[in-house]
Amino acid sequence: NVIMNGKLFKSALVCSSLLLGWQAHAGNGNGTVHFTGEIIDSTCEVTAPTQTQTVDLGKVNKSAFSGAGSTASVQAFQIDLENCPDTYKKATARFDGTEDGDGYLKLNAGGATGVAVAIYNRADNTLLKLYNQSVSADIDADGKATLPFMARYIATSATVTPGVANADSEFTITYSN
Repeated sequence: NVIMNGKLFKSALVCSSLLLGWQAHAGNGNGTVHFTGEIIDSTCEVTAPTQTQTVDLGKVNKSAFSGAGSTASVQAFQIDLENCPDTYKKATARFDGTEDGDGYLKLNAGGATGVAVAIYNRADNTLLKLYNQSVSADIDADGKATLPFMARYIATSATVTPGVANADSEFTITYSN
């Protein structure tokens, strides 16, 4: 019993010294936590025809590519927004997917190789890499906006092999005022 009481006494001593140590440091580091954020209005609606769409890049002969970085078969597409709240003045889009090369969208497995899909801002013809925000579009007084893009095949290697050349990307719209 004496040993048991000794262990119990040592445990109590360790616990009390830990608590005293914690209390001694608690008064030395007062500070403030600032929480920031914003309560936002509802978002714009993506129009039904542009919410889920297919951009047909057509059939392209592999000889159209002259090496890595060469492109073929440009096709315009857009994302239209409507019913935007008055609080939003601009909108951008971000495309997500599996990356191939320098921000290009990788083709689905089982088809052509050495090629990817490159997405461009139609407003200034700049490459829109995956996971980056597009050029912004103004939301008009009627609560509508159009985000214009182009897509084209881009060779990611010197050798392009034929096959189905499909790719899928999800997009996210971001708003600002």
